[in-house]
Amino acid sequence: MQPILLIFFLFTISFAEGNTVRLSRDEFVETALKTDPRFRENRMSLLTKENKIEQVKAAALLPKFELSMLTGIVPGLKKSVDDNGEATKLWDFTEMGPFYGMVIQAAQPLNYGQLQLGLKATKADFQQKKMEIEGKEYNKKVEFLNYYYGYLLAMEMDKLAQDGNKQMRKAADKLEEALDDGDEGVSQMDLLELKAGFFEIDKAVLDAKSALKKAGLAARFALGLPDSVSFVPKDEQLAAINDFVPSLDSLKKWAYTHHPDIRRLAFGLEATSLQMELASAKLAPEFFIMGEFEYAKSWAGDRTSLSKNTFAQDPVNKLTGAFGVGIRYKLNFWNQWQNYRSARTDYRILQQTQSYAHSGIELQIEEKYEDFLVAKGKLESARNSLRATEGMLKGAALQYDINPGKTTGLLASAYKKNLLMKKDYYFAVYDYNMAVAKLFAQAGY
Repeated sequence: MQPILLIFFLFTISFAEGNTVRLSRDEFVETALKTDPRFRENRMSLLTKENKIEQVKAAALLPKFELSMLTGIVPGLKKSVDDNGEATKLWDFTEMGPFYGMVIQAAQPLNYGQLQLGLKATKADFQQKKMEIEGKEYNKKVEFLNYYYGYLLAMEMDKLAQDGNKQMRKAADKLEEALDDGDEGVSQMDLLELKAGFFEIDKAVLDAKSALKKAGLAARFALGLPDSVSFVPKDEQLAAINDFVPSLDSLKKWAYTHHPDIRRLAFGLEATSLQMELASAKLAPEFFIMGEFEYAKSWAGDRTSLSKNTFAQDPVNKLTGAFGVGIRYKLNFWNQWQNYRSARTDYRILQQTQSYAHSGIELQIEEKYEDFLVAKGKLESARNSLRATEGMLKGAALQYDINPGKTTGLLASAYKKNLLMKKDYYFAVYDYNMAVAKLFAQAGY
C-alpha cells in the first residue's frame, strides 16, 4: 500500500499546477514520513523480522526433504569363471549403457514444543521491533510538524513585515504631504523620527524573506521534492490547533499501556522469556522421523537376463530404503547452557529496565505537560494583549481621522505596538502547537 501512495504522490507532483505541491498538515507529515529514507530502512528491517517468522513456520514441516537424480553412462558386466569353476562379475568397458539413479531423503522433527516456542519468540521479537520503529516515527512526526508550523510562522512573519513596511512608508508620505501643506501640527522631527525606524522595518522584511525561503527548503527536503517543485501549505495562516488535550492523569494511564517503549519492553520480556525456555528445552534430546529411498538402474551390455528384472540387485542396480524414528542428543550441552544463561541475563536486564521505565516516562510526560500549560498560558496572554493593541490601533486611527496633524505619531506608535504584538502572538501559537505535538509524542498518544 505504501509504494502505491508514494507513486501517487510523485504522480501528483509531476502534474502540480505551477510546479507547486499543496499539502495539509497531516498530508505533509505522512508524505514526509514515507519519503524519509530512514523510514524505508526501518520498514525493511521489519520485513526481515516477518521473513524470520515465515522461516520458522516453514521449518516445522519436513525441514529436510531432498530429491537427487543422476543420469549417465556406465560400463556393463561380464561373467568370468576361475580355475575352481566359480563365476564372478567383472566390469566390461566395451559394453557401455545408460544409467538412471535417484535418492529421496526426508526428516520430520517431533519436538513440536520447541517449534512452538521458537515461533512465539520470533513473533514477540517482531512486535518488539515494530514498537521500536513506532517510537522513532513519533519523534520524526514531531520533526516534520516543526517544519510545517515553522513554514506557516515564516509566512506570517513575511506578511507582517510586508504590511509594516507598506504602512510605515504610507505614514511617512502623509507626513511629507502635511509638511508641504504647511500643517503646523507636524514637524520635521516627526518625519525624521518615523524614517529612523525604517531600518528595523527593512531588517524585518529581509529576515522574514530569508526565514520563509529556509522554511521552504526544509519542507522541500523533507518531502524529497526536486528543485523545480516547491511546497505550499494548504493552511493560509498559522492558527492554534484545536486538538483535544487529555488531562495529565489520562495521558499517564494511556502511556502505561500504549506507549511504544512500554509495549516494546513487554514484547522484549516475552521474547527473552521464550528464548530462555527454548534454550532450556534444547538441553533435552531431539526426536524425529526419518525416511530414505534409493533406486539405481543400468541398461549396460550383458544384462539380458538382469534387465528384464526392474529391481535386480548387482554392483550398479540398487533398491534400498529405510524408515524409522530417530533421536539426537547434543553432548556439548554446555553450549546450549550458555545460550540459556545469555537469555536469562537479557531477561533480568529487561526486568530492571521495566522497573523504572514507567516512572521515567511519567516524569517526561509531566515535564512536557508543564511545557504545554506554560505555552497555553502564554498564548492566552498574547491573545488578550493582541486584542488590546487592536483596540489602541482603532482608537488612534479614529483620532487621526479627526485631527491628522496632531495624531500622526500616536497612530504610528499604536500601529508599531500592534505589529510587534502580532509577531509575539504568532510565536506563541507556534510554541503552543509544538508543545502539544511533543506532549502527544511523549505519551504515545
